[in-house]
Amino acid sequence: MKTIKSGAELRNNTPIYKRLSIVLTSLCLSALSLSAQPYRFINYSENVIHQPNPNGEGMRNFFLAIKQLETGIKRKVNIVHIGDSHIQADFFSGRVRDLMQMTNNFGNGGRGFVFPYAAAGTNNPQNYSVSYQGKWEGVRSIKRDAYAKWGLAGVVAITKDPNATLTINPNRENNATVYDITRVKIFYPVFDKSSFNVTVVANPSELVSSYMSREGFVEFEFSKPQEEITIKLTRSDPVQTQFVLQGFSLENDRAGIVYSSVGVNGAEVTTYFRCEDFDRQLRVLKPDLVILSLGTNDAHVIKFDEEVFLTNLRFLVNMVKRAYPRTSVLLTTPGDAYRARRYLNPHNNKVRELIFQVATESGVSVWDFYTVMGGLRSVDQWQRSQLATADRLHLTPKGYAFQGELLYDALMDAYRRYWAKAQP
Repeated sequence: MKTIKSGAELRNNTPIYKRLSIVLTSLCLSALSLSAQPYRFINYSENVIHQPNPNGEGMRNFFLAIKQLETGIKRKVNIVHIGDSHIQADFFSGRVRDLMQMTNNFGNGGRGFVFPYAAAGTNNPQNYSVSYQGKWEGVRSIKRDAYAKWGLAGVVAITKDPNATLTINPNRENNATVYDITRVKIFYPVFDKSSFNVTVVANPSELVSSYMSREGFVEFEFSKPQEEITIKLTRSDPVQTQFVLQGFSLENDRAGIVYSSVGVNGAEVTTYFRCEDFDRQLRVLKPDLVILSLGTNDAHVIKFDEEVFLTNLRFLVNMVKRAYPRTSVLLTTPGDAYRARRYLNPHNNKVRELIFQVATESGVSVWDFYTVMGGLRSVDQWQRSQLATADRLHLTPKGYAFQGELLYDALMDAYRRYWAKAQP
């Protein structure tokens, strides 16, 4: 297994440091060019975090965690972003991650929770690579005729090959940041007697410890930072017939932001109800903020049932709050989109209204992307500006990056305003 050089070595003008400097410079220039564009159809004045009361109590736990990170009281601030295809690709959430980890006084606290989508036969985020040997099969929780022991990711990768391996590397050429790994958690059904054993391929002198947790993962710790993680499977008993991989948590020892994101193409609010290890894995990640970006697929229908959506969203918010009561919760409204490429879809605005209703009832916050985007028919203008794709449902990588900048700006503005009010 490869190892990453120490911070002191990186400063010695090594190729990886040169590459990092170039990437950071280009990313900062890209951020300036995007934010400076005067898109007239964007409601910049509405780019705010709506909170259940004017004192910002809905985001209090998150804002307090950020302040404690800045002052050195807290070493990690954990954010978990959950959604559908807009999140699975990680262009939107990935942009927020990059900007937060590059913010002065915040820092890069690690890559966080990731899932090897490529091994499950679906699109993988471009900012980490996945390679494997043996046959792996993906099962997604959106398939109502399927069952698997799903966790936070809402998708699993299953193999029946005891000699299978899988490698995940969060350090791609064009990444804005370098992610060293000093610990990895591998999530799978640890108490399932039919499961193969799992370990990591590593230099024995660098593998400090390992242990299995009752919370449903095995953790390995390294004495030197690793660049990538390779797992291998073994069978020690004939009853062991498969391995169900639910995800990884890639961690380091640095203070900073950990921004995890998971999404399932086609996900609705109910998609995560079927994930029996959702609560447990969310508790393991200890999120200071959970962002829920759902509703697009719920609204992408001819007949939209408001009461059903309202009931389901209430349940999901309560599910998150029950799993980890200390977290702040932020709901994002779906953007404007067409149904079947050609039909205006007013249901997205209705979803927006219902999200605000649930937020008010539950005391959680909202980022109203629908209004910021420009409202009904605004996706046409996004497409003309090369910010949305031809299906007028998804954004382009440039559009998602811009969306990420808007959310980052709204979060940082709300954070500054909160502490400005808190000053005597």
